[in-house]
Amino acid sequence: MKRFKSLDYIKNSYNARISQIAKERKTGKKIVGTFCLFVPDEIIFAAGADRIILCGGKNETVSIAEQYLPRNVCPLVKSSFGSIVNNGCSGVKSCSHFGMVDMVVAENTCDSKKKMYELLGDYVPTYVIDLPQRPDSPEALKYFLGELYKFKGAMEQLTGNKVTIEQLKKEIESSNETRKLFHKLYGLRKMDPPPISGVDVLKVLQKQYFLSTDELKKSLRMLICEVEQVEVEWAHKPRIMISGCPMAGGNTKVPEIIESKGGVIVAEESCTGTRSFWDLVDEDKDPMLALAERYIKIPCSCMSPNDRRIDNILELAREFKVDGVVYYTLQFCHGYNIERYKVQQALKKAGIPMLAIETDYGDSDLEQIGLRVDAFMEMLA
Repeated sequence: MKRFKSLDYIKNSYNARISQIAKERKTGKKIVGTFCLFVPDEIIFAAGADRIILCGGKNETVSIAEQYLPRNVCPLVKSSFGSIVNNGCSGVKSCSHFGMVDMVVAENTCDSKKKMYELLGDYVPTYVIDLPQRPDSPEALKYFLGELYKFKGAMEQLTGNKVTIEQLKKEIESSNETRKLFHKLYGLRKMDPPPISGVDVLKVLQKQYFLSTDELKKSLRMLICEVEQVEVEWAHKPRIMISGCPMAGGNTKVPEIIESKGGVIVAEESCTGTRSFWDLVDEDKDPMLALAERYIKIPCSCMSPNDRRIDNILELAREFKVDGVVYYTLQFCHGYNIERYKVQQALKKAGIPMLAIETDYGDSDLEQIGLRVDAFMEMLA
């Protein structure tokens, strides 16, 4: 597939972003680190702070975390924790931005994360947003709205700035603009064949919570412009949707295998995919209520029951005309691993084949995964 200049721009953005954050800190601007989609960026930005993602996708920091956490914890949690607590004595180099935050804003989702946050508070100030896990009840929305008001107060205390309705509305409009750009990019992937690979899109998705909002929008516009000009010769490849766990920056193992074996990824039902941008925030409602309504609808596997996620998977499969689904889970991610059965049953009923892959951040299973993906592609072809 075509090499996009905008992807090189995004790839080389790390040092510039680190310099930007360092300058912001010198001026007194607060930097907030987040792990999860359930934390509304709009409130962080409305308080005058900046935000960077702290999800770890590197295998190197897992061993550091295992000095504190059990081995049978998902690699994303271990990689993230290891990146933050790493003091350099181990000889492992963590990314610079993990040590640049004034506060971590976390969320009560999976058990591993919740307990990890209790340890994390010894290393960096950590604020946890509580999350109702039966999201369709009126009581849940009311409770979550109350949690967001508490979070707004915590951000005001951190920054010394008042979060106004006007500023919230401005940030909601800005975030919706970014979401619309992602929708436009994904719309181009509905073409057969798509003019951009899934691995290329994933690399943009992995940067969306690291880049500044202005740089992200600039990058997306550049990429969309390039993709729109691609002339692709027709050659059908199996159209694959990845569903399941997030793929944090540095973790592209399974998508690379899929596309090296002849498939093309056209959609991602994950936190590094459609869940991050699919729904807009209602700009006509009270901003705090609109934020609560939008964010509580995210169909994470921590929710129960989670029928909304099943519906989303089937809807995306139809919309992107997928030939098969690769259900991707990280080892010891019990929520997504248990939900696999219901997803498989729903896809089977819809006549869509599914391949389940459970893995970690290491490369010991590369050959095994490659063989299984090979067989899946042959079946789809």
